[in-house]
Amino acid sequence: MRISIGDEHVDVPDDLARALLAGLRGERLVEPPQATEFDDLVVLVACLSRLTQHLTVVKEVAMSRADAAGAYSNRRALAIAAAMSASQLGRVLQGHGLPKDRRADGVDLVVAYRTTDDGVLHLADENDVEDLPSFTLPFDPATDPAHDTGREATFYYRPQVPIAEAALGRAAGYTLRDADRNVIGCVTEDVFDALFGDPRLDPTRPNGR
Repeated sequence: MRISIGDEHVDVPDDLARALLAGLRGERLVEPPQATEFDDLVVLVACLSRLTQHLTVVKEVAMSRADAAGAYSNRRALAIAAAMSASQLGRVLQGHGLPKDRRADGVDLVVAYRTTDDGVLHLADENDVEDLPSFTLPFDPATDPAHDTGREATFYYRPQVPIAEAALGRAAGYTLRDADRNVIGCVTEDVFDALFGDPRLDPTRPNGR
């Protein structure tokens, strides 16, 4: 079956198309697949797995952006929309670098970075980062910006910035992680754009990230 959205067209198994339609309609009754052959069912399962993984990433990024949209976002309404308990929601948001308790906690906000090969500092002056803590991570070759030649970058962050002041905007949900120092750094939109260009989703990141 062919699905069309705007100018995009994609062929999917008939059972997947019917499941998508039922899901978008909010139907609660789940119809079993009509396919009966083993190979056809395996293809269906693989398609559903990829789709589920991608939609989970989209859902979590949307949740984190909703939570960072304002100082008083309604986490109870967000938990209901996500069909999660408050504790589950807190774990997901914390995995995206957002605080469990917005009334008391803040985020480690990455505001600038330096490429290690050439030593160039981006998005700040030297005096701006003089007293800031930092951590170093390798660049992902797939997202290494064309104007940077360094194989690693040192990221400077302001610790525990209140969520209302961090103004994460569309960068909410995207984090840099230093496992050795247990730092989860949310990035400003300027840092995000400098590193990755246009916003993108990364379905390879595991849950609880």
